Amino acid sequence: MAAVTASSTSASSSGIRARVTGRVGDTGLGYAAIVVVTVMWGIGPLLVRAIDASPLTILAVRYWIAVPVMLVAARLVRAPLTRSVMKASLAGGVACTVAQMLAFVSFQRTSLANAVLIGAVAPVLIAAVAVPMFGERLTRAQVALMAVCMGAVAVFVISAGATSGATVVGDLFAVGSLLAQTVYLLEIKRARVANVPAAAYITGVFIVGAVVATPMAFAWGTPIGDLNAEELGYIVAIALAVGCVGHGLMTWAQKHVNVGIASTIILGATIVSAVAAWIVFDQALDAMQIAAGVVVLAAISGILTIQLRLQDDELSLVDLAEGPFAD
Repeated sequence: MAAVTASSTSASSSGIRARVTGRVGDTGLGYAAIVVVTVMWGIGPLLVRAIDASPLTILAVRYWIAVPVMLVAARLVRAPLTRSVMKASLAGGVACTVAQMLAFVSFQRTSLANAVLIGAVAPVLIAAVAVPMFGERLTRAQVALMAVCMGAVAVFVISAGATSGATVVGDLFAVGSLLAQTVYLLEIKRARVANVPAAAYITGVFIVGAVVATPMAFAWGTPIGDLNAEELGYIVAIALAVGCVGHGLMTWAQKHVNVGIASTIILGATIVSAVAAWIVFDQALDAMQIAAGVVVLAAISGILTIQLRLQDDELSLVDLAEGPFAD
């Protein structure tokens, strides 16, 4: 009887260890995926810059290119799009599309500095909502590093000197984009917590986005027929890299990461865009921007280190439970 009890205890402990180890491994992969997303989303604006078509046209064409790719991807991972998943992705698809459209308008109606700085508030809103909605927690050190990261992003953008042309209307569009982006990320988190398959979910988001963006592109965008082969190539790159890979990884990761921390890491896309523009378009960075960029990366690194250490501590508690005093 004692042997049976010991065997059962050992099996139970092994099961706990496997589950916790799996969560720790998935958490590391989740944050690695967010870093990849940050790079992809940072490069995206450079591709958009190379296209003369209106943002609405780019958005609509990008969605329609991404939809069949994600349909195939979803079927390959045995998570095909279903009616229930399509319903679950409706709010996220609308929020994603609205966020991008309002962001494009804000870039045209107000200063780049204002638009980016308003968007940098997103982690605060997301973290505030995620605590009661998903029970997520942040340490005081992580909250402090988030504040440092957002402040450094502010310094980085303001140092660029692009503060002219700010308008109240443009700033309101930026605020609208901020709110829609917050809803989008929280909707992803909600769907993934409910075990909605990532590939199927993002397929639904793209379909909703295409349906919403297409009539607007026809009404206010540039003619699709005016796109040349080079521009179509850039849009394909945006659809695959920024859309399928970027949004796909973001969706998958949300089941394994803290959404507030993930949204903070994405602020690094601003730094990626600036460095890429420096390399590709020879847009120089001054000393203040370089220093602020280093601070952003250091703060993000600190936030991730703390989070992964917390996961390791969780695993250590299981080790303690299996130690000599377990009986």
